[in-house]
Amino acid sequence: MSTPSARFWRTLDEYADDPAFRDQLVNEFPSQIEAITDPIARRRFLKLMGASLALGGLTACTRQPPEAIVPYVTPPEDLVLGKPLYFATAMTVGGVATGLVVESHEGRPTKVEGNPTHPGSLGASDVFAQAAILGLYDPDRSQTLTYRGDIRPWSEFLGAMRGAMIAQQALGGTGLRILTESIGSPTLAAQIRDVLRRFPSAKWHQWDPAGRHNATRGAQLAFGRPIDAHFRIDQADILVALDSDFLACGAGSLRYAREFAARRRTDQPNRMSRVYAVEGMPTSTGSRADHRLPLRPSEVEAVAWRIATGVGALPTRALTSRADPLSRAAQQWTDAVIRDLTSHRGASLVVAETTSPPSCMRSRTLSTSASATTAERSCTPSLSKPSPSISFSRSRISSPT
Repeated sequence: MSTPSARFWRTLDEYADDPAFRDQLVNEFPSQIEAITDPIARRRFLKLMGASLALGGLTACTRQPPEAIVPYVTPPEDLVLGKPLYFATAMTVGGVATGLVVESHEGRPTKVEGNPTHPGSLGASDVFAQAAILGLYDPDRSQTLTYRGDIRPWSEFLGAMRGAMIAQQALGGTGLRILTESIGSPTLAAQIRDVLRRFPSAKWHQWDPAGRHNATRGAQLAFGRPIDAHFRIDQADILVALDSDFLACGAGSLRYAREFAARRRTDQPNRMSRVYAVEGMPTSTGSRADHRLPLRPSEVEAVAWRIATGVGALPTRALTSRADPLSRAAQQWTDAVIRDLTSHRGASLVVAETTSPPSCMRSRTLSTSASATTAERSCTPSLSKPSPSISFSRSRISSPT
């Protein structure tokens, strides 16, 4: 006995099969055959088109106001009309810098590309860098200072801030709060710390709507201090992505994609890495994986716990004390990953999405540490004391003049 096929629908109105919706669907693209065959309608169409052409010709003959083109009296240094200038700069997203080269024509930026000498981009650029050039010419971009909707001059802002700072001087900055995004500029960070030294009771808050807060908390659970993990994809033979699209988005994704591509060359089969991906929806990393396991996002944490206990990063009782929602097929798939990680100690890497729960991030970090992936652990300095090995993600290499 055959089972009835599933019914697919696009909107709730279509699912309800409302008669009014059916009439609207039929009339969405009405037939124009009647209008074409009707001679009266054709005559009216020709009259309207003739009037439109006549009016268009009249507007084209309008004399434009004269505009004077004045050349430079003293042209800027190194400026040659028609010849672009290139400036090395960096754009930060979530506190991590991406090295860029900006093409400029007569002082106007026109094109953004990656800086090939910057270790954070290696000559590549992402969608955020390409979209940043459009933001410079956004007509809705704020061009003046405003206070409660009214335009105010810069001198008035300085006067108001000076008065507020004098009032806070006696209180030690008790009522002073500074809210910023994640800061990647050492100069700006030093200026804010100077303000905090002058006002010891003031507070500096950093927040990003899509930041790596869970990753920081997971590192705190695993190591007792906040650290940033910087992966060496070129040294990893086994890669495990836990709901992470590290090749297409996130901090260091441009460099990771270049290093990943270098290990996937068909002319060097002995160096080719193997990728496992667990994800709830298709991603760029999952499409490049050798083995992909589709799971609900709520089940990814169970995979992380199973891997952490399998490689010896956590005791077995940590897994037995938790409910395992994984199916038998998912458990077998995860056990195969554990065997591969165990057989490649020292050359394996587990990457979890930065928005995953802190406990999942802790399991991922411990799993990687247990498999002795020195490629990652050598690049996990404290956030409070960045080392020279990651200075590219904390400062800009140069600024456009």
